[in-house]
Amino acid sequence: MNKWIPLIIINVFILSGCVNDKPGDPTTDKISLKKAREDFDVFTAILKSAHPSLNVYLSKKRFYYLTDSIRNSLTDPVTLKDFYNKINFIANETGCSHTNADLAGYVYDTLQNRAVFFPYPVKWIGDKLFINVAGQDLSERTEIRRINNEPVKEIIKNLMVYNSVEGFHRKAQENLAADNFSMEYFLKYGAQEKFDLNVLDTFGKQRWLTENAVSLSEWNNREINYKYYYDPVTVDYDFYIDNEKKYAYLRLATFQYEGNLKQNAFENFCYNSFELLQNKKNIKSLIIDLRENTGGKLYNSFLLYSFLTEKPFNEFERAICKIKTIPYTRYLEKDFSEYKKDDVNKSIEKEFFARLNNDFFTMPDSLIETWQPNNFHYTGQVFIITNSKVASAASYFAVLVKNAGRGKIIGEETQGGAFSGNGFTTLKYELPNSRINFSFPYVHFIYTNKEEKNTGHGLVPDYFIPDSYESFKNNADRQLTFIIDTLILNNKSLKQDEQK
Repeated sequence: MNKWIPLIIINVFILSGCVNDKPGDPTTDKISLKKAREDFDVFTAILKSAHPSLNVYLSKKRFYYLTDSIRNSLTDPVTLKDFYNKINFIANETGCSHTNADLAGYVYDTLQNRAVFFPYPVKWIGDKLFINVAGQDLSERTEIRRINNEPVKEIIKNLMVYNSVEGFHRKAQENLAADNFSMEYFLKYGAQEKFDLNVLDTFGKQRWLTENAVSLSEWNNREINYKYYYDPVTVDYDFYIDNEKKYAYLRLATFQYEGNLKQNAFENFCYNSFELLQNKKNIKSLIIDLRENTGGKLYNSFLLYSFLTEKPFNEFERAICKIKTIPYTRYLEKDFSEYKKDDVNKSIEKEFFARLNNDFFTMPDSLIETWQPNNFHYTGQVFIITNSKVASAASYFAVLVKNAGRGKIIGEETQGGAFSGNGFTTLKYELPNSRINFSFPYVHFIYTNKEEKNTGHGLVPDYFIPDSYESFKNNADRQLTFIIDTLILNNKSLKQDEQK
């Protein structure tokens, strides 16, 4: 889920412990030194006590070094924006794609109509930044080289920290930074009235110009209604069959379906699609498009995989947690505290009663569910399309497929990991003074069909096919075209397997 989607809620609030320096922009309000240190201590204490994978990619020594350094840097009152950046930096360093920090909803409410944001949705392709919106002053496909005299490569590098991935820092964070560019530029560089741009236009002419900032609501309008090049996610799932080229195409934009009706509809969609495939003997290939799928319920990834495998499989190899009950409950978000706290504590007591070592509890093997192949399982060749946004349950599904030798991955390395991940229920906290929210799941699990070694990377595709300037310029689907023309019609994938 995109953590920068603003909450449009009318909420008037005076920030506790803050002195207002600039009315109308709460990110410039200052938090007293005492209040900031109190919030930072609460944040680090909760992570240490409850985060299940805190020291998988971040050693204890480095965690203490980073947190001590940041705490010691708090010597004066600090703006909400600057304090948020310190909290977010630690959250990003955990190497958990589910660990996020966010400003309170009222902050976004006050920013909706303030013209302080970069005016254009953009896309990062081949280490270049392009305008990705049609019908505006600067045309789509215009390359932006410098903003306020800073090279865009440096800007993207600075914005990577706002985009968490499973494992170590990597290229995926650059792509994600471009997708969330306007909000993240604001968080890093503050409010701007104008932007001095050095651009290379679509005629090859380089020039300088000045663009006015836009409001958050206007940027959202351009992002939603006028984006030029994007992977469509207007529906949660879609399925069609090309009888001429003998392939089926299954599009899954999410694995999260709220409520029984939506969940049941998705399950029926899966059963109907694969029953149809089983009766279509001429369909030799199945393309599953996961682009933009940030995950959801693990159950749905296992359900989908059961339609592709001929062998039973366990949901995961091992699951562990650090806690017996949720700690620091007085800092839980109000909604979470009221509706989820008791359920989570009951689940921990029921499922994580075996001690793994001094630090962790584990789920006994007898409680790890084994799935059987579905009666309508598909036996043809499978191709999965991924990009940088694929995370969580969607990334795990792709891992199951690839490492079982059940299909080929085409596209880009995922945001989610290839060895392990975090999941189950996400704990949601709110710091008492800044009202910054942060969240993380309470369970860490090792994947079934995991990579041989945990390299800290996402799932690396069998065929690395990123977007190119040509595909962007022509608004063409490079990944899907490669699969159909090269792997299906020319049977390149099958020929390579036969040679192994």
